[in-house]
Amino acid sequence: MNYAEALAYLYSLTNFERVALDRAAARMLNLERMNALLAYLGNPHQRYRTIHVAGTKGKGSTSAMLAACLQQLGARVGLYTSPHLSSFRERIRVNGEMITKEALAALTTRLREAVARVPGVTTFEAATALGFAYFAEREVDWAVIEVGLGGRLDATNVIMPAASVITSISYDHQDVLGHTLTEIASEKCGIIKPGVPVVSQAQHPEAMAVIEQRAQAQAAPLTLVGRDWRWQLLAAGPKQQTFALWRSAEGNGAAHHHDLDGEYTLGLLGKHQIENAATAVATLDVIRSALRESGFALEPSAIRAGLRAVHWPARFEVLRTAPPLVVDSAHNADSAQKLASALAEIFPGNRWVFVFSTLRDKDTIGMIRALQPLAARWVMTAFDHPRASDAASLCEAARALGADAEVRTLDEGVRLVLESELPVCVFGSVAFAGRVRTLWSKWSGVPLACVEEDELA
Repeated sequence: MNYAEALAYLYSLTNFERVALDRAAARMLNLERMNALLAYLGNPHQRYRTIHVAGTKGKGSTSAMLAACLQQLGARVGLYTSPHLSSFRERIRVNGEMITKEALAALTTRLREAVARVPGVTTFEAATALGFAYFAEREVDWAVIEVGLGGRLDATNVIMPAASVITSISYDHQDVLGHTLTEIASEKCGIIKPGVPVVSQAQHPEAMAVIEQRAQAQAAPLTLVGRDWRWQLLAAGPKQQTFALWRSAEGNGAAHHHDLDGEYTLGLLGKHQIENAATAVATLDVIRSALRESGFALEPSAIRAGLRAVHWPARFEVLRTAPPLVVDSAHNADSAQKLASALAEIFPGNRWVFVFSTLRDKDTIGMIRALQPLAARWVMTAFDHPRASDAASLCEAARALGADAEVRTLDEGVRLVLESELPVCVFGSVAFAGRVRTLWSKWSGVPLACVEEDELA
C-alpha cells in the first residue's frame, strides 16, 4: 500500500471517531483484540519503557511535555496521541518527528495481515498497534502513551508503564463513561496498575475519592499535584509564561528543598498548562530510578529546557497578536471555562469574536455559557465531519443565552478571521481547530506545524 491506500484502509475499519460511540457500541470495547493483534506483531510494546496518561482534559499537553523533557534528557522518545489536527501522522512521533508516509504505509501493509486474523479491529486499535510497532522499529528508549477514551478498556491499556498519570477529570463522553464523576473517574483509573506509581492532578472530591481508593487497592504510590507539588504563576504573556514550582513539605514528609524546585518557563499558555507542567515534572520525579536504570539522569536543567521548548498546536495557540487570534481545542464546558480564564488573563479587557463549531454529542450550552461574558459576537459554522453540529442549531442555542450570533460557512468564517479588526478566538473541537488552522495557513501564507503542503491543495 502507498500512504493514501494505507489511510483508506485504516479508516475503513470501525471508526468511533467518525461515528459516535454509545453505550451499546461500547460493549464491543475490550483488550482481547489488542492483545491478539500485538501478539501477531511480536509484542512491540514490551520493548521500551512507557508512561501512560489518562484524563478528560490536559492529557495531550501533559504527554507532549513529558516527551519534550525526556528528549532533553537524551532519550529517544516515542509519543502517541489522538486525535490529530490535520495529519494522521501527528499521532505517532519519535523525538518530535511525525512518522513518515512511507513508514506508515509499510507498517500498515504488515498490520493488515494481523488484522485479518483478529475480527473486529477498530481504527483506533490499528493506529495504536502501528504506534507501538513503529516505536519498537525505531528503538525508542521511552514512549509516552496518551489514552484515547476512558482508560480501563482503551486500546492503550495493554502496557505496563513506569508511571500512570491522571490529568483533569470532567464531564465528557458520558454515554460511554458514565454520567457521574465517580463513574468517569472509575474508567480513567483503569490504567492504575499494581505497584506502579500514580501521579494525579487536583480533582473534584468525587473523582479524587475514586483515585485514592483505586491507588490504595493496587498498592500504587500516589503523588498529588496541589498537595505534594505546588506551583505559582509569576508572569504570563502571549508567547510564554513563567511559574514557580516546589515539592511541598506537607506531602509525604518531603524535604523542604528539592532539586526540581524553582522557576520554569513554559511555551504553552494558561494556568491549566502550568498544572499540566507540574504534573509532568512530578511524573519525571517519581520515575527517577527507572530513568537511571535506562541510562538517563534526571537533570533539572534538561527539564526546564523541555518545558521551555514544548509546542502543542491548537492549545491556546496564538497565531496573531494584533489583533489577537487564538485557536484552541476546548470541547467541553470545563475546558471552555479554562479557555475563558486564559483569554482574560493573557489578553485582559478584550471582547472577542468567537468562531465556534463542535460535535453533536458535546455540551454546546455549557461551552457557550462559559465564553459569553467575553463575547462581542459569535460566528457559528460547521465543518466536514459526520458528527459535526448544525450551525443553525448552534446559533439558536447561543441566542437563547442572549448572545449576538450569526451563521457563516467555514470559508466565510476563516475569511472573517483573516480580516477581523477585533480579537478572534476559534474553538469547539480538535477537528474543527485543525480545519481552521489549515485554511488560515493556506490563505494567510503563514506555515504552521502539522499543516502540510498536500493538505493545502
